[in-house]
Amino acid sequence: MTPIDQLLARARLLDHPRVPRDIVPTTSTLLPALPLPTVDPEQERAAGELKTLCETVLAHTAVASLQAFTTEHLPEPPGARVLGCALQLADDEDSARSWWQYAAGAGDDLAPYCLYLQHLGHGDTDAAGWWLHQSRIDQDNDEPDTDVPDFDDSFPTVLRVLTHLDAKTRPRTEVADAVMHYVPAAVALGYLDDAEFDMPVPGEDFAEQLGALLLAASSAASAFRAPRARRAATRLPGRRAAGQPGPKPGSRK
Repeated sequence: MTPIDQLLARARLLDHPRVPRDIVPTTSTLLPALPLPTVDPEQERAAGELKTLCETVLAHTAVASLQAFTTEHLPEPPGARVLGCALQLADDEDSARSWWQYAAGAGDDLAPYCLYLQHLGHGDTDAAGWWLHQSRIDQDNDEPDTDVPDFDDSFPTVLRVLTHLDAKTRPRTEVADAVMHYVPAAVALGYLDDAEFDMPVPGEDFAEQLGALLLAASSAASAFRAPRARRAATRLPGRRAAGQPGPKPGSRK
């Protein structure tokens, strides 16, 4: 018998040993069911309306708004609003917020409303209310049309109706696609090159490259929408009655 066997032979065994409970529960332990995360309808509505607003801004104001630049890197406030919308659709909310804040501080009317919807989509009602107060966009239907009773044509109502429309009825234009593909990458590169700036500044030759891109996209869209010249349809010769002689060779009917 080994020394270990001798020690074990003299060990005292308890009839009812006390086993300490495990700190970490086993899989067999029933855990209380965690509540499923719920989406606030107000936040979901604000996120959908912001997406619709950004798509509309890119589709209808990109060319006119991105023509004027204060410097090579810094566009005028309407252009900053468009850049913010492009970055918002590219899921770069921080950069979009920076451009909208710049545009709002320079007097743009629509940028504060974009900030209102963005903050409301995250549940930050205090900041959302502040930006809504800064926006000069008509919130109420002050002068309703007397011919159509109870008709609300205010900006929030029109935006809400446009959001509820099928997305297929709002196709993205060639200009919007061009801005969406170019702006996020250009702004990201500029932010890396100029990390000391609080606002993501685009890279070099941003204004020149963006202008050429918009010109090419606009030309392509115009060529696509131009009415095609209708070719003169060749008239087929009429059918001859039975027994009627055909035209002589070389003659034209």
